[in-house]
Amino acid sequence: MKKAIIGVIAAAAAGGAWAQSSTVTLYGIASSDVVSVNNVVGAGGATKSQTRIDSGALSASRLGFRGKEDLGDGLSAIFTLEAGVNLDDGQTAMGRTFGRGAFVGLDGRFGTATVGRQWNLNDDLMCGFFICGGFAAFRYTEFDWLSDLTNNTVKYWSPSVGGLKVGALYSAGESTTSSNGGRTVEGALGYDAGPFSAGATIHEGKNADASRTDRLWSLGASYKLGAVKLRGAFANSKTESLSLPTATTWDAGADWAVAPQWRLSLDHVARNQKGTKNDSYFDRLIVVYQLSKRTDINANLVRMNNSGTASERFYGNGKAGVDQRVIALGMTHTF
Repeated sequence: MKKAIIGVIAAAAAGGAWAQSSTVTLYGIASSDVVSVNNVVGAGGATKSQTRIDSGALSASRLGFRGKEDLGDGLSAIFTLEAGVNLDDGQTAMGRTFGRGAFVGLDGRFGTATVGRQWNLNDDLMCGFFICGGFAAFRYTEFDWLSDLTNNTVKYWSPSVGGLKVGALYSAGESTTSSNGGRTVEGALGYDAGPFSAGATIHEGKNADASRTDRLWSLGASYKLGAVKLRGAFANSKTESLSLPTATTWDAGADWAVAPQWRLSLDHVARNQKGTKNDSYFDRLIVVYQLSKRTDINANLVRMNNSGTASERFYGNGKAGVDQRVIALGMTHTF
């Protein structure tokens, strides 16, 4: 439950047309897990089992401030400052104060436009179809752009018209070596009406000197049947100027509200390299028990399988053909 900690009438003393309502909301997630993982590859290629404390195998821990000011005529000024927090050691995540987002913008009948560091369109849209959280398709080598943050970004989402909305994103690379170095451009189309939802995204990103171009597109859909939500998604990734084959990933999953306090999610997520046998897949089972509306205990059971020289993993370094099993037992509190 989010709590509005400040509720004021902006410039009330001035009166007149400037007397508009303004709120700032403090929110966050505190999540920590005890994790057992095997085949962690260390120095020299040796593998070992490990028991560790992690922060947020299901939901990343965070602390944020979200603000909104009514400007009148259906227009609002908005901002978000969100910090990632590692509960295992108390340090700030992502190597920066507000690593999970820092932006300001306008929201109105025209849609929502924001400027700053923010999540990309893939994360906004495709997390309804791909499984998200700590063990997900974006952990595959070629698919980190399925869920990522971009700096120096202008993002726009249109209002929903008949269930349909469009999104656009431009991230200025601000490179000193190339006019378009570090640049990211994305587009998205989403549909949400009743039990059915669908979406599509495209992404193009360049490295700092524009010598490499990463291209990714994705499709996804879901359908809700009573207490069960069926999900499916597909993505294609191609990196130019590197000797990397085209890769694809797909996710077939289901979420089931078994009872008011119990929830299950099951996913099969595969990764394929074109023209090779260096493929990977993992299966993931999530069990959540709600202690209250804001607090749950949960279990993540994941097994990564690698064939050929594939070396995908969740912990440690990669090693060709080595599989990995993860068991994470955790608690999450949302406020």
